[in-house]
Amino acid sequence: MLGNGLVVLVMLTNKQKMQSTDVFIFHLALADMLLVSTLPFWAAQETFGWVFGEALCKIVASLFKINFYAGTFLLACISIDRYLSIVYAVQIYKKNKKNNIHWSCFVVWTVCILMCIPDAMYYSVTFESRINMSTCDPLYPEGQSKSWKVTTTLLFQIFIFLLPLIFMVFCYSHIIITLLKSQGFKKQRAMRLIIAVVVAFFLCWSPYNIVASIDMLTLLEIIGECTIVSNIDFAISVTSCICYLHCCLNPILYAFIGAKFKNNLLELISKNGLCPQFVAKHIKRRQTSTKSFTSSGDTTMSGIY
Repeated sequence: MLGNGLVVLVMLTNKQKMQSTDVFIFHLALADMLLVSTLPFWAAQETFGWVFGEALCKIVASLFKINFYAGTFLLACISIDRYLSIVYAVQIYKKNKKNNIHWSCFVVWTVCILMCIPDAMYYSVTFESRINMSTCDPLYPEGQSKSWKVTTTLLFQIFIFLLPLIFMVFCYSHIIITLLKSQGFKKQRAMRLIIAVVVAFFLCWSPYNIVASIDMLTLLEIIGECTIVSNIDFAISVTSCICYLHCCLNPILYAFIGAKFKNNLLELISKNGLCPQFVAKHIKRRQTSTKSFTSSGDTTMSGIY
């Protein structure tokens, strides 16, 4: 919450200078903050059951899923934006077409809201006899529970994991090829950052999707071993936490590393009188470095830094 909140604060104070990737990063930080805000409810449920009522069950579940989906879609948008701006030098975000990027974000949020309609409809407070507590879980129509769970799992696997991963691998692999052909003195650092972005996404999301696939196979009775079935709920809980960890990594991978974000953050600190002398010297040194970097003709990293 602190990391993503800092990203939102810095972006809002420099909203007139925001470029296309900055807008996507702002929405990504906002989605992560909203997602994290729902976690205390699920923690409370694990401790003493769901005690917040039926309406809040639907609201929290829908809010969680909307921002869960939005986060991955926005990561794909950032990949495509960087791909276009670096490989083809096409700037989506122009002064005369600045609404294009906002419309893209609007479409992302709209699609996520539509995808969460089943959650708003079917999430309900039910008593779970196995743990002797009430829980907020999807309660699908009688006789259709298995088909609903299998369908939602497949859709999740395809749209929330596989497609974003394919977009990221395709876009960033072409960016790396472009950087290898360039003469930029910062290209090695840029490539390390790109690899970190892809690896972080894969490591955070793969465990959950593997467990979700196993869970789906148990529903289809393809796998029926008692040991696997009895441990599947625990495995989903653990791997879900790894997924949520990605919300903490996003501000580091997409904002804090960037030189422009660092400068904006330092300026914000300086304006509020925190360590003014140190910050002023640091800003001046970074601005001098940036000018020499730009004058050298190395602009291929502008979509990354």
